[in-house]
Amino acid sequence: MATREANWDTPLDTGGQAFELLRNPRKAWTYTYIYHHPSTTIQNIVETLNLPQRTVYEYVDDLEIAGFIEQSNDGRPAEYTARNIDIQLAEGDAERQITPELVEAIARRIRDDDIDTYIDRHGLDGLAIALEYAREYVDGSVTHRIMAREQELSPLEAGVILDALRPVVED
Repeated sequence: MATREANWDTPLDTGGQAFELLRNPRKAWTYTYIYHHPSTTIQNIVETLNLPQRTVYEYVDDLEIAGFIEQSNDGRPAEYTARNIDIQLAEGDAERQITPELVEAIARRIRDDDIDTYIDRHGLDGLAIALEYAREYVDGSVTHRIMAREQELSPLEAGVILDALRPVVED
């Protein structure tokens, strides 16, 4: 298997407010839940994601300060709606995009060992690249063998990550 150590100096693995979301899968799940369930409450998040209430309040505050979510009502309980994230990053020749799909892929790391292993091996930048391939894989324009060849992976590893990312791009 042709694996490379994750290069943590690539565009998605550097610092900043947006990147804290990318480094914390539980916070990414919180954003993803709010993104898929507009006008949700803290209590809904606590019950659905099975996170401590205090943690959810912290995550929601962080996400709101970063501008990724906003309170969508004036009443009680407060309801939150996610904003569409679309951040372009460029470092040298490398360009990456932070989108709700990428955040969801990172969030799935908690529940999907294949995504977790892939991130450990290839970093967040590698996951972003795999997500680009997954979009083309789902529409039939790329196979796992093409990804394997172009990214210097085994066909098995490419197939596993593309299948793991399929639900992210199909939703």
